[in-house]
Amino acid sequence: MEKMIRTTDGLSLWSEAVGKPGDRPILLIMGAMNQGIFWPDAFCARLAGLGYYVVRYDHRDTGLSSKIDYQAQPYRLAELTQDALAVLHGHNLPKATVVGLSMGGYIAQLLAIDHPEAVERLVLISSSADQRPYMAATMGQPAVGLTLPGPGPALLDYIQATMARPPQSLPEVEQNLLTGWAITYAGQREFPRAQMTVALRQAAGRTNNPLAAFNHALAVAASPDRLESVKTIRAPTLVIHGSHDTCLPLAHGEYLARNIPGARLHILPMGHSFMWSWDDEVLSSLTSFLGEDLIDHPSQTNND
Repeated sequence: MEKMIRTTDGLSLWSEAVGKPGDRPILLIMGAMNQGIFWPDAFCARLAGLGYYVVRYDHRDTGLSSKIDYQAQPYRLAELTQDALAVLHGHNLPKATVVGLSMGGYIAQLLAIDHPEAVERLVLISSSADQRPYMAATMGQPAVGLTLPGPGPALLDYIQATMARPPQSLPEVEQNLLTGWAITYAGQREFPRAQMTVALRQAAGRTNNPLAAFNHALAVAASPDRLESVKTIRAPTLVIHGSHDTCLPLAHGEYLARNIPGARLHILPMGHSFMWSWDDEVLSSLTSFLGEDLIDHPSQTNND
């Protein structure tokens, strides 16, 4: 079921629900610059088949959602968090398990911090409490006084090469994006090139302004870190992180698990992105977590 959601500041957000209304709700929040369809269809369908009501959506400036003139109407993670809350309310969900990937994890954290009544459980995949090391490195800014590590050299080399020779045609753009995704996948498994190619082409057909998604970088860079505020999260929390993450190295996931009270950490030998390559493991970790009674459950680290 597709549904357009109206935000508090008058924007429209595309959303889609999979499963039966009344089943346990899950809100999936995608990472920066990416549409909700990058939560794989089969992943969502399998969750729905297990008795969950799954909602995914396009952030503002992506996909079928509203595009913004950022100079006239700048926004930060706080506004993106209000968007996520609007999606929940638009689907008549007062509370849900919130699953965030990368920047989606930043938004999920802010939901749990500022709107704890809306978050039943929290799942943070390939995320961080501090985006500043990544943003400083990728935007060519000094990383002074930051304790968590920045991205790996392979990603930085890719960004520099792209800036030095930007793609000029649609085939070059697609190839450049595939190269970037392959770098973020890293890890022990082959990059799912065929599935990603299909997803990129589908995404290209769902937006009238693909460059608008770059506004997410401005929004993230303008937002404060959450190094201290994550310590106030009370929702039962699962952190899933890749030991080969080149965007947000493992120390970022470890910080979240160590500083969110009672959080659990599941380390997988993957990179930053899991979709298609690691669906089974992430789905198993997620559903196991959702099936447990976590009252007074001690924090735990799993290494696979």
